[in-house]
Amino acid sequence: MDAEKLKEFLAKIPLIPVLLAWAAYLGFQYYDYISSDSSAYVMKLQEIQTIEANNATLEQQIKKVQEFARNLEVKKMDFRNLSQELDGLKASVSENLDLPDFMKSTLTEARKVGLKVISLKPAENKKEEFYVEQAFDLTFRGAYVQLISFLERLANMQKLVRVDDFEMEPIGSATAKYVELKGVIKIKAYRYLGSKADELSKTQNNKAASSSTPATTEGSR
Repeated sequence: MDAEKLKEFLAKIPLIPVLLAWAAYLGFQYYDYISSDSSAYVMKLQEIQTIEANNATLEQQIKKVQEFARNLEVKKMDFRNLSQELDGLKASVSENLDLPDFMKSTLTEARKVGLKVISLKPAENKKEEFYVEQAFDLTFRGAYVQLISFLERLANMQKLVRVDDFEMEPIGSATAKYVELKGVIKIKAYRYLGSKADELSKTQNNKAASSSTPATTEGSR
């Protein structure tokens, strides 16, 4: 084909419609590339979105784990404080209550202030969830100041003691310097029964003791 014929052939071709068709074809290819579910671009974009969503989920989980760790440290500190408080309370509320020994101590405190004890006998005991309350009925004679001093001594005893249910009346001459009283008071002592908190406290203390004990090696034996 010579040059003249090529010119005639090109002149016969509708160039603008062909270019428009070609542009439409390229546009369709581009639209299909960015919108078709099967295109590599869309699949890669979905993969990126999935990764971003997973990363966001992981970040939330990491924040929750970090928050849990902070709360756990706070709970550990609260537990240690409660454990120490429990140990302090157990020092005043013994796990054993020796009735004869307690009654002897009570009589001794009354004798020190000059309060006359007519009788002292155990009464009912009441069992609660964590402790047993043992009551004693004490019948006395003495001056008001002696009774107050006796009650103060009971309050300063190492064991937890509660006094209530007062019944008293004056006896003897009302013109005397110290009016003598006669009455009955109920004294309550307590025995600790124990709880699950004790087991947790013992476990915590054992762990702390084992962690502070240096490991023994073969060379040091």
